[in-house]
Amino acid sequence: MRKNTSELFDDSQFSDLREAVLTSLFVLNKTDVITSVYHYEEDGMWTFFGDSEVAESDYRLVAIEEIVDLDPSILLLPDMKPGFYARRKGVNDTFVIASI
Repeated sequence: MRKNTSELFDDSQFSDLREAVLTSLFVLNKTDVITSVYHYEEDGMWTFFGDSEVAESDYRLVAIEEIVDLDPSILLLPDMKPGFYARRKGVNDTFVIASI
C-alpha cells in the first residue's frame, strides 16, 4: 500500500509540504528524472533538475509535495544543509553530495 505524501515527510528535511522549490517543465512532464538537487546557502532555496538544458521559460515553482509525488527517492537524501548539492546519473543511482 502506497503511503500518502504527508506520511513520507515525517523523518525528512522537507518538513513543510508547501515549501516552494524550483524545478523544470521537463521534470514535471516526466521527460527528465531528477539528477541534481541544490540547496542554496544564500536563500535556502531548493532546486530539482534533470539533465536537459533549461531555458528561462522552462522553470517552474512548485510545492515540494509535487516533487516527492514525482520522485519519492529524493527522500533518501540525508539532511543536506544549505551550500550543498547532490548529483546522480539516473533514477536508480545513489546521490553523491558535495559542497557548492
